[in-house]
Amino acid sequence: MISRVAETCFWLGRQVERSENLARLLSVNQSFVLDVELDPPQRWQPVMVVSGELPRFKERFPEEAILDGEVVQRYLTWDQDNPVSLVSAAYWARENARTIREVISLELWEALNEFWRWLMDGPGKRLYRSDREAFYSRFKEMAALTHGVASATMLHEEPLTFMQLGWHLERAQQTARIVDIKYHTLGPTSSRETPLEAAQWLALLRSCSATEPYYKCHKNPPNGLAIVDFLLRYPTFPRSILYSLKASQVDLQRIRAATTERGEECEVRVQRLLDYLEAGKSADLSGGGVHAALTRVVDETSEICNLLHSIYFDPSMPEAPAAE
Repeated sequence: MISRVAETCFWLGRQVERSENLARLLSVNQSFVLDVELDPPQRWQPVMVVSGELPRFKERFPEEAILDGEVVQRYLTWDQDNPVSLVSAAYWARENARTIREVISLELWEALNEFWRWLMDGPGKRLYRSDREAFYSRFKEMAALTHGVASATMLHEEPLTFMQLGWHLERAQQTARIVDIKYHTLGPTSSRETPLEAAQWLALLRSCSATEPYYKCHKNPPNGLAIVDFLLRYPTFPRSILYSLKASQVDLQRIRAATTERGEECEVRVQRLLDYLEAGKSADLSGGGVHAALTRVVDETSEICNLLHSIYFDPSMPEAPAAE
């Protein structure tokens, strides 16, 4: 499998996963600011921080724009100069699929292409204006459709494995970023949470599609520490960081088995991060422990992606033997 195709499959998976996470975050935050009285800086700035776009947003818009939910949502949804906006993610997912049409299935290409046309040809923009919740839901449905169609119609070989590796690593990183939003709004977890803090934690569960799974696993009333522990380390919840990293480890093993034993360094980095998460205790997550753990997850997954790039997507030429 050539490097260009492997990288394109990897980024197709990441872009689809990225758009789903951002759409869910925008949807939950929009409902939250309507239901709960928050100070203006706490309404939309945390979403911008989690997306990583706050510095660029401040360069392009006046200072008070961060207080305007409509401006923030337009920037994160429609701005084509914003590399992480929903429209950018949808464009690059389709563009990646277009360049490897001979590798992916026809059904997957049609699903991504149809979604792009819906988004840009009118119906998507009309739905954005008339029903914001339904609009964001279409992104979540598109991601679920992509996962299902890819698994059901593509050969379970390297292209699909690189795609799955992309969305598993992206999911681990995005879950870490979304959980970290709490520390940009309320600060470290306290022993006695206010009703506002409790509402923030429940919104966090919704942001990760974790409300129902959480209540199936916990009988006691939710609290911040238990929710963070669930999203970090619950072994069978597919959006937990631990589950996503273990899934990416399986992907890496499959790829290494099929690519002349390259890539062991990536598996070692993932295993170290898994050991760190599994060795931690719930008490370690109190105070600033959550922020430290999430920062490590974000930094390590970025390093793993850089390693993947150097090993599989842009490998250097092997050193030539010295001339005699």
